[in-house]
Amino acid sequence: MGESMTTEVRTAAIQAAAKAAAAAVKVGQGTSRAVKWKGGELILPVATVDLDLVLLNPHSHRISGQLQSLSQAASQAVTDDPYGSESQDLITKILEETSGFERIKNALDRDGQLEPGVITTAGVLINANTRAVALRRLRKHYIDVVMLPPDATVKEITDLELQLQMEIEVKQEYTLTSSLLFIEDLITSGRTALEVGRALRPDLTESKADRRKMVEIVEQELRLLGLVREVIAASGGALTFVYFDDKRQALIEIDQDYQRLRNTNPEEASRIRDAQLAGLIAGVDYRKLREVDGDLLDGYLVPAMREHGTLGQHADVLLGSAAALSEDDAPAGVDQLDDEPQTGTKVAGPSLSTLYTLLAQSGGADTVQLPTSTEGKPVEVSRKAVAASLHGTLLTAIENKQRDSRKIDDLSAPMVHLREAARCLDKARLAYARVHGRQGFNGKDFQAASAEYKRAQAELSVLLGDDASG
Repeated sequence: MGESMTTEVRTAAIQAAAKAAAAAVKVGQGTSRAVKWKGGELILPVATVDLDLVLLNPHSHRISGQLQSLSQAASQAVTDDPYGSESQDLITKILEETSGFERIKNALDRDGQLEPGVITTAGVLINANTRAVALRRLRKHYIDVVMLPPDATVKEITDLELQLQMEIEVKQEYTLTSSLLFIEDLITSGRTALEVGRALRPDLTESKADRRKMVEIVEQELRLLGLVREVIAASGGALTFVYFDDKRQALIEIDQDYQRLRNTNPEEASRIRDAQLAGLIAGVDYRKLREVDGDLLDGYLVPAMREHGTLGQHADVLLGSAAALSEDDAPAGVDQLDDEPQTGTKVAGPSLSTLYTLLAQSGGADTVQLPTSTEGKPVEVSRKAVAASLHGTLLTAIENKQRDSRKIDDLSAPMVHLREAARCLDKARLAYARVHGRQGFNGKDFQAASAEYKRAQAELSVLLGDDASG
């Protein structure tokens, strides 16, 4: 990449390539591309530039989420020397690990470069960073670019990047968090929500309804970024931006549920949101998270958790309000869970706030410290086991709620529930046959669950009398 190359040498070489491209256009032997610039269009010649001349852009919003998820040492290296070999190698690695890299590399290998990138006079790529890395991996030596005017400002370059983001071509898509950070930067730099919304949704009209929709889209994106930051803060940095890149729909629905309740019942809105976030971290699908509401937390969560061995014995303290713990006992980050500090605020009903924070904070660890009581000594448990147990708890609670919400005729309800019980017993038998001999299987918990089944079966037998035996 020409580590020892000076800025002057790099700039002179790029300007020479652009000058040669302009001369070729004049005699009908070159091509040009239109670039939206300062509210109009700028026609620029397409230059073929040595790949050693170009620099990957450390300020590209396309990878801002990944860059902000780097370790502190790596992040500092990029900040201190953004165009040095270490930083450029880090950016290369990020781009190679993104989901669309192989698709782009294969398209370039098959079809060649169909559209030019955009470059500054100093050699920094505004777009086509992924294409540049892919071309290098394909052992190509040149990249097609158009060069911006030497007086291009940061604002003008950002405007251009926003425009290029909207174009549909063979390129690397923005990740969720990179897109959210880009939108925040646009607002911070002085653009209005309407201006950003108009760029994001050029398909909308200038009607009053569509203009309002543009603003609402941007406002929601900023709320999603705020939600991501709250979880990262609650985790103490254990979770990073990239963790959320495949969770867009879940975040949208969590935000929508919160917005519906926040003005009329903010405590309940926070309780439901924390439960949904706990489920999100535990891997519950967003379609299931839709079922998490106050009724589920109040009527189904406690018995469902007590059925699951890992969390069952800790259910009482785990499902108490995070604020019910003393300020010294509450896990760090609990005060980040809502718009207002929760310390001293009693939330009615079972809450997953404590468990949510514990899972968030242990995002990079193997174990979790589960409290046994507000005074007891914490117990160290596998984080995977805790997440799996919470996942199972929520699915059980959701299934029980869905079953009870079905409209079952009173006269047919006994048969329906017995058939469901029989199916569940068959599942338990098959599951037991698979795992009862494995190391780690908790026979004590199984015996406790079996005793619960026998109790229920015995009570039914008494009710049925002689009919129970057939």
